[in-house]
Amino acid sequence: MLTLPGNHSMRSLAAFLTFLISLVLPIRFTAADEPDVRKMLPATSAIYIEVKSLESVLEHPLSKTLQDSSALKKLWRSPDAMKLRGGLLLFEFAIGDKVESLAKNLTANGFHFVVDKTTEGAGFLTCTESKEWLDEYLQKLVKLARADANSKNQPDPIREAEYRGIRGYEFQNVIVGSIGSILLVTNKKELSKNIIDRHLDSTDDHLLSNSLFQRAWTSNEKLELKDSEESIAKAFVDLDMLRNAGVAADLLIGKARDFASELILGGLLASIQKTSFATGELFLAENKLSIQLCVPYQREWAEASRTFFVGPMGNGHASSLIDSSGWMASLSAYRNLTELWIRAGDLFDEKVNDQLAQADSTLTTLFSGKDFGRDILGAIEPQVQLVAAEQQFEPSNTPAIQLPSFGLVAKLKDPRMKKELKRIFQSFIGFLNVAGAMEGNPQLDLDSESIDGKQIYTAAYIREGDKQYENGLPIQFNFSPTLAFDGDLVFIASTNTLVKKVAILSAKQNEAEALAKNNTVLKVDFKSAQNALETNRRQWVAQNMLEKGHSKLEAEKETDTLISLLSLLRTGTAALRFDDHVRLQFDLDINSDR
Repeated sequence: MLTLPGNHSMRSLAAFLTFLISLVLPIRFTAADEPDVRKMLPATSAIYIEVKSLESVLEHPLSKTLQDSSALKKLWRSPDAMKLRGGLLLFEFAIGDKVESLAKNLTANGFHFVVDKTTEGAGFLTCTESKEWLDEYLQKLVKLARADANSKNQPDPIREAEYRGIRGYEFQNVIVGSIGSILLVTNKKELSKNIIDRHLDSTDDHLLSNSLFQRAWTSNEKLELKDSEESIAKAFVDLDMLRNAGVAADLLIGKARDFASELILGGLLASIQKTSFATGELFLAENKLSIQLCVPYQREWAEASRTFFVGPMGNGHASSLIDSSGWMASLSAYRNLTELWIRAGDLFDEKVNDQLAQADSTLTTLFSGKDFGRDILGAIEPQVQLVAAEQQFEPSNTPAIQLPSFGLVAKLKDPRMKKELKRIFQSFIGFLNVAGAMEGNPQLDLDSESIDGKQIYTAAYIREGDKQYENGLPIQFNFSPTLAFDGDLVFIASTNTLVKKVAILSAKQNEAEALAKNNTVLKVDFKSAQNALETNRRQWVAQNMLEKGHSKLEAEKETDTLISLLSLLRTGTAALRFDDHVRLQFDLDINSDR
């Protein structure tokens, strides 16, 4: 019988998870007597990633934080984890070594991943503990594979070959070999030979001789690094090679295929489609994981068509976030929405522009003849904020599906637009009532009030007094659409309570303060997201069964696993900034509750 996890089993899990992560997020950290792996790789490497030894990751304080967290311990006791633990024990028995020890020895001096343009091959190179250890380990794997095939009356799955004195093995189109203490795994024989040739001949034609790689690796060092953070992994991508090969053409060459992508990432796309390379780096702190992505940036790249995103002269900065404590999510960004709408013809393909033209016609009708792009979107300043928060319901007024409330905060260019926006809001509520009546849905009742000089216009759904809602109120009762004004600020939200909270908090903030010149900042509270998922667990399970065809048990397990994974995280932040580079940083704060 498997026992509950102790310190060793948790470290085995951490080792196993770290090893899996390294396969996906494979900084040169080789020992002094090891060859520089980058000199073994072709100059035509389009993607290169290197990661520290897994021992340094396992010994990092963040690993200790994860091992001690109640969230991970709960996950480790789940049925799926029990199966994984059983598999780990069988693997350790077969290989004659602990997973943790294997992970440390296998990547003792670093781990590298490469994709080569010329051979169209991908390869892993791990700098192991020693040549003796690697030879012994490979022999164990070969014997295990052959013994397994023999027990099943199958032919020998391993083919052996030798190239220039270096022995290798081929298993299901994967080539494995050892170059001294370096384990080489590739999917193309040509790439294997290419790497071996460079190692034996000491040629000058290698990755380090690539001037673009040299420039990219140096530019990456400009990223800020706090004393408490440790660099764990580093990556380089030759965008010119990928672009010329036709890889990800929509991203690297073409126009955006949907409005949301352009709105969220348009400024970043402007640089990606012009620059020659991108770099990335992974950092660990005691309770935080950070990823920084970086591409060179020149102001003129975005000025032609994406000033809406970066602002005039590239100075489009987000305003300071409203106090985000208690929010599920908050977003502050610079987006000139009217300019985006007007320039759609240059930014999108024909299909998207046809959809936008149809939407513009409908919206113009809805807003009583006002041009949506110029008159409605044009009424607000480019600095906008979005917030989302959990809702609290009375037991007798709880909808069957409980949605978070959400809202927009913006500054009016012309305060005289208040009356026009008020009229449009009232017309919109009338439209919803007419459309709702045709579907037999509840009706909205308009109301208004003034609080501390703030004019608030709201609408609430009316309950039919004699109607019983055994399964909870309809989804419409999550909403009480609200419009409010405070000076030159306008608030539009899905609920009355959210508007009042946002209006009070926004009055306390320093609007002139910029967020370290960030163009976009997003903060997420994972505890709130977890609560929302748990509250609507039944609906999530039903949706999972409908969309994925899972049984109820399978859907429940998948939903509960997602809830448990969210419990590992406390908060998340994403920040986008434009200076000499476009810098996109993701920070994940780990839940260290024990």
